[in-house]
Amino acid sequence: MTFERASAADVPALADLLNEAYLPAEAFLYDGPRTTAEEVAVRMAKGVFLVVRAGGALDGCVYVEPRGERGYLGMLGVPPRRQGTGLGRALVRAGEAFLRECSVSTLEIDVVSLRTELFGFYERLGFRVVGERPFEEPRVKLPCHLVVMEKPLGAQDPSSPPPA
Repeated sequence: MTFERASAADVPALADLLNEAYLPAEAFLYDGPRTTAEEVAVRMAKGVFLVVRAGGALDGCVYVEPRGERGYLGMLGVPPRRQGTGLGRALVRAGEAFLRECSVSTLEIDVVSLRTELFGFYERLGFRVVGERPFEEPRVKLPCHLVVMEKPLGAQDPSSPPPA
């Protein structure tokens, strides 16, 4: 599996991929799409989307942003047909490897409190809950908040893919 940095030309396809990935699980939560091309472009200006391609099309993505010694990982997008295949886990590992190369020592993620099925996934990857913060998203239809999880980034796991 090869991970690469997305380019500005990938922005519309990234928005489509993320909306396809999140729609089945989050349709109850949002009015409208999960994200837009404009929101993806704003993130890309601050960080990096790592992507996997299949047949030339995007098959998965993860957003990573170095913030000094801390890093952020989010917008993990795997289309429904690929969920449960290990692709999400591989994308997280690729994001971790990229951030290690940026001298990040602690990785942080935000999980929407209503997506309780995600906590076990991230805990199995070494994350732990460290706090909460408000979820300031006008499209959200239900009361919720963000659960902050973090993980120390030690030495590179030999089974992890190389950074993009």
